[in-house]
Amino acid sequence: MAIEFGKNNLTISVGAATGAPLSTIKAPVEFFKPDNAPSSALEFDPTKFLHLLSTTAERAIGAADISPTEISGIGVTSQRQGLVLLDLAGQPLYVGPYRDMRASKEGAEIDANALVDLWELTGHAPGVTSGWARLQWFVSNKPEIYDRTRTACSIADWIILELTGELLLEETLAVESGFGMVATGDPTNVLTQAYNLGDIQLPATCSPGTIVGKLKKAYADPLGIDTNTPVVACGPDTQSGLIGLGTYQSNEIGIISGWNTSCMRITELPVFDDTRAMLTGRHVIRNRWVLEGNAGDTGATYQWLLSLIYGSLDNVEVMKSIDDPLGRIEPGSTGVNAFLGPSLVHSANITERMGGLMFPIPATNDPPDRFDIARSALDSFAFAIRYNIERLNSFRGPAANISFGGGMAKTETFRTILANVLDCEIRVAESGETTNLGTFSQVAASIGSGPSVSEIASERALELVKHEPDPSHSAIYDGLYSEWRHKERMIGNIEQ
Repeated sequence: MAIEFGKNNLTISVGAATGAPLSTIKAPVEFFKPDNAPSSALEFDPTKFLHLLSTTAERAIGAADISPTEISGIGVTSQRQGLVLLDLAGQPLYVGPYRDMRASKEGAEIDANALVDLWELTGHAPGVTSGWARLQWFVSNKPEIYDRTRTACSIADWIILELTGELLLEETLAVESGFGMVATGDPTNVLTQAYNLGDIQLPATCSPGTIVGKLKKAYADPLGIDTNTPVVACGPDTQSGLIGLGTYQSNEIGIISGWNTSCMRITELPVFDDTRAMLTGRHVIRNRWVLEGNAGDTGATYQWLLSLIYGSLDNVEVMKSIDDPLGRIEPGSTGVNAFLGPSLVHSANITERMGGLMFPIPATNDPPDRFDIARSALDSFAFAIRYNIERLNSFRGPAANISFGGGMAKTETFRTILANVLDCEIRVAESGETTNLGTFSQVAASIGSGPSVSEIASERALELVKHEPDPSHSAIYDGLYSEWRHKERMIGNIEQ
């Protein structure tokens, strides 16, 4: 069983070490803005979430049409930068997703601290995305919570604590929130004094694939699962997705494109971008690291755009219904250019900027329709991914190969566009369920005496479908990409 806490949903899948999941159930997580907190603050209720976890797991087991006793292991992963604060008894005082941006002031102070460079220790910036910034916010604004706080962890770590009664920081996730050293994976307890947070003691870290404990009776009995079932700490959703793509060899690139899009290049040692535009993180396989560029909100932008032009709440069905007509549109989308956000997101300088749609006027001469607009958005996403990959390649030369997965990979037109824009073969996980597949792999490797994670990842790679570029379309897109980059720079100079 794979448990994933994502951007908006809890996703639970049941399946084998390789192959497609037998079942996947998604359930929306209910978030709220707390009273007496900034408008950018966001939390969720831990009690309601744990109930949702139990009911969703029951549905996933039922949909898989298996006996609950057949489940041999449970893996847990979550979004990066999610944070949970725990009291001395291990009870949650605060649980918040990465979208909780209440600590912008404290994050800016961390970035300005010349004596303690969070980036050098963790490969991550800005400070606002770290757990340290939110801890400092609670010191100043909610001392009644901070005074009871004794430790902090990721959302996945907390879920495992609830399931087993045991608490460890999964080291790959810890790095993402500033709680782990990127070079070693050890906890960054050295920062507690530097940030005047001496009351906090981080738990010990563990490597991805560690069996943290066995499923407690309180969860096992209602589901019919054996209480001896091991619960495994898995890497973050994005890095687990790399295993789902079979991407683990040095100089390979994995693209995980869902709500947003991460482009990660595998390295054998930590590689740092001196401009701090790109992040340095740990891979779930030992002695592997990732250099990561982010293309921003792709799936989120596409869902928003489809809601505007189609007025539908079920945009998954809209995506399926328009895939064929979008695929018949020639490169260039009848002159429509989209600048809706996706680009190279500079990790240390995340700011709002201007964007929009551009098309020839007067529009009455050759009016673009909604298909052209939707297609132009897909073009722009592919351009943003190319921009990130060019930056990644500037560190180590051309990539050995490129694999592509995530929710956006379900769109056939986008797969075709991406291969043409990159002008190279790409290997695609067409199911889109890369994180769950990678989580299965980590669980299978940890609980048995069979293949290692890297060996299972090699099998995953064989499941990908190759997409070749059309040379004539690639030539057209090469010019369109240069034009898009030029216009993007011009729009970026427009003052808000």
